[in-house]
Amino acid sequence: MREAKLPTGRRLIPEVTPALEIDNTSKSFGSTRALDGFSMRVMPGEVMALLGPNGAGKTTALDIALGLQTPDSGSTNLFGMDARRAITMGLVGVVQQTDGLLTDVSVKTMLDIVASTMRDNQPVEAVMEAAGITHLAKRKVRKLSGGERQRVRLAIGLLPDPLLLILDEPTTGMDVNARAEFWQFIAAQAETGRAVLFATHYLAEAQQYAKRTLIMRAGKVLADESTDDLRRKYAGSQLRIFHEGDAAAAFTHMAQARGSRDWLIEADGQRVLVKGHDLDDAARAALNLPGAHDLELRESSLEEAYVRLVGEEGN
Repeated sequence: MREAKLPTGRRLIPEVTPALEIDNTSKSFGSTRALDGFSMRVMPGEVMALLGPNGAGKTTALDIALGLQTPDSGSTNLFGMDARRAITMGLVGVVQQTDGLLTDVSVKTMLDIVASTMRDNQPVEAVMEAAGITHLAKRKVRKLSGGERQRVRLAIGLLPDPLLLILDEPTTGMDVNARAEFWQFIAAQAETGRAVLFATHYLAEAQQYAKRTLIMRAGKVLADESTDDLRRKYAGSQLRIFHEGDAAAAFTHMAQARGSRDWLIEADGQRVLVKGHDLDDAARAALNLPGAHDLELRESSLEEAYVRLVGEEGN
């Protein structure tokens, strides 16, 4: 994929203006409450993941952000304006998991058709190069793989040279290499000042690429903070160490080091396992144990934090 270029200077949006802001928004469909006092803010240059189980309200939140649904209460705006105006100005690009691609035309023709509907857009050849699909220009859309179709959708999303990219399950159908290349490209886009909001079920992708993560369930926000802080706060860490003698002695030593900290300490044979937060002190104490060896300190994953917040059924 081509290196990212700066969004065109014709759109002078102050850097302090949120790319997307949803404030205390609620939405019901009959007796079903899809959003319940939901709030979210995405700033320029920020890469943010939106996570939640099926039915959490992610799609409704994105639809309201794009003006496709009207909330019952609350407010939403894109770059300080209503969705219709922001999209008409080309400030927003959307990459959906599935959409109505024309299957009996070539990739180049497909992009030409979409570009013809826009008030202003980047050259089709430029976005094809950026999305890594130049070699597919003459191929019929119906002959593309799932990953190739997703790259076509990315190219469509880039046509207006947007300052905000909204991605819905963007790497579905891509192989491992294509997914890695895709996220490298998205990271480069964020470095130019574009904001990126993506919904995904690949928690490893969110952990690796999202600087901030919002987790929701039943239309409500469960957590919204930096991805690293979320992992530390809700999942904690694990410290494992082996002891040559009776692990009970190590257990006692670790318990004394524990003090009032919220650590869970387990001893099993020669192995001592400590679970909790801020385990640096526990690691230092373990290193001072005579006969202790093979210390391993592991940060918990975003998936562990997600399960703790949402529950096993959320997977």
